[in-house]
Amino acid sequence: MGNGRATSKPVVVAVDDEPFVLEAWSAALDDRYKVEAFAEPFAALRFIESHDFDLALLDVRMPQMDGIALLEQVKRCNPEAEVILVTGHGTIPLAVQAIQRGAYDFLCKPIDDLPAALRRIEAAVERRRLRQLNARLSDQLAAFTPATELVGVSRAIERIRVLIGQIADTSAPVLICGESGTGKELAARALHSASARRGGPFVAINCGAVTETLIDSELFGHERGAFTGATMSHTGLFEAADRGVLFLDEIGDVPAQTQVRLLRAIQEGEVRPVGSTKSRKVDVRVVAATNANLERSIRAGQFREDLFYRISTFRIDMPSLRERPDDVPVIAQHLLAKFAQRYNRELPTFTDEALATLVAYDWPGNVRQLNNALEHAATLCGAGPIDVPHLPAFVTTRARARLRRAANADPEGGPAVTFSEARAQVLQEFERRYLEDLLNATGGNLSEAARRSGVDRTNLRRLVRSYNLRIEEFRCA
Repeated sequence: MGNGRATSKPVVVAVDDEPFVLEAWSAALDDRYKVEAFAEPFAALRFIESHDFDLALLDVRMPQMDGIALLEQVKRCNPEAEVILVTGHGTIPLAVQAIQRGAYDFLCKPIDDLPAALRRIEAAVERRRLRQLNARLSDQLAAFTPATELVGVSRAIERIRVLIGQIADTSAPVLICGESGTGKELAARALHSASARRGGPFVAINCGAVTETLIDSELFGHERGAFTGATMSHTGLFEAADRGVLFLDEIGDVPAQTQVRLLRAIQEGEVRPVGSTKSRKVDVRVVAATNANLERSIRAGQFREDLFYRISTFRIDMPSLRERPDDVPVIAQHLLAKFAQRYNRELPTFTDEALATLVAYDWPGNVRQLNNALEHAATLCGAGPIDVPHLPAFVTTRARARLRRAANADPEGGPAVTFSEARAQVLQEFERRYLEDLLNATGGNLSEAARRSGVDRTNLRRLVRSYNLRIEEFRCA
């Protein structure tokens, strides 16, 4: 809406071609609502197009524009506003038609029971308030839940946290690149929650999941009658994300004709719904993500070079899980905690063998694959700890191969050390790397390191000493 709310009272727009009816509504509602009364529907429409309001009371029979047509205009301009149609010619078919077009309720004139009518008006306004409250809470919950946390203690993930903090409060577009399952949307949500836009919406769309014929409508909206089946106007995701963040996942799948419109929307800060001749201003930060090589797509003529430069003012490269094995135990514990909470179970633990197996596997499907493997294991382990037999076979088979290579096979092909010794070597190598990255990430703050790792502070200090690591050196780093 163009203008802000000038009063704390809910705003009711009353439209009726009979002045005495408007006077009656004003008298009945004035103590609890701000009433904007219009005897002429086009004057009401001008107000509706530029102001926010909560409820419209529309007379059905008016000489210039009937209430059904005005209802459609209300829903186009302010889809969240409630509408009650009022008429002296009430019929069941008309009531059904009104509800199908988006009306909340239907009143017949004359109003014989004013208290009952006022209760229905109050219910409509309350419904609007609750819907707005629910939307705000949903956005805030999405922004501040642990799902926005980039879990890990590796240098790679710490660098990403620092970068997000540096670019959070700009409005420049961001391109997040990485393999599928590396947490690109988590990074986008972390960026949103760290920014001044965190009170605004976070709207996400997977561009590859929308057909070419519908993606323009999804992003930019459409007017009624813009194409076959467009029986009502539709607000696009750019407008839905106004004052917030629009996350365009798999942007490399956007078709060529949409890339042109997308470039203009980002450059000009305005969108034109399909079938409309008017553009609408939007204040949206675009965060795009891809698992494709967009530079290669540009060379192949599949992606516009100017759009690439427009969306990549800042770039975040999400590392694969095999590039940060130190984070595997931390992420695994985080995912298990979510699993236990979801199913109201005790939090499972890992045996040393199971943990070594998880670290040894290269996780081609990244965090998403790790999550599936852990849910599999947590289901099978029952009340005990997660052990190697509980892990999926694809994990244990490939992990054993890596453990064998780590065991330094002799020239005749036999292992130079036992499995237990090889496992101990892998665990020691992992523990030392993990502790170094943990202390680097926390600046040698042992209390913070204990909180992040989930290890008791005393035990963590003992573990650090066992590897001859000096906490003071990390404080100076």
